[in-house]
Amino acid sequence: MTNADALALTNSNLSMYVLMTCLNGYFNDPSLDSLGESLMKSPGGGAVSVWASSGMCDPVVQSLLNAELYRQLFGGSSLTIGEAASRAKAGSTDIDVRRTWILFGDPSMRLR
Repeated sequence: MTNADALALTNSNLSMYVLMTCLNGYFNDPSLDSLGESLMKSPGGGAVSVWASSGMCDPVVQSLLNAELYRQLFGGSSLTIGEAASRAKAGSTDIDVRRTWILFGDPSMRLR
């Protein structure tokens, strides 16, 4: 998926995107948008929320973080996406992962 693909989405049901690779949330370059930003800015649909990495991290540790996010979101508790993201980060001992994973969107939102 490219930024152009993200901006061309026309989905009527907005989604939460979990982008499980490095740099899809790299937001600190003012001259370009990350894939996460493009998904959020898509005028015809796209994302209501994006969970993505803003840096380079070990892929094994990233997969553990994302598995924990899914456990938090779908494990039976009625958590907000912000609470789930916070708990997923708290479960990781890797400081790079804890510092670079970003939740774009409203952290008080709940998934349906």
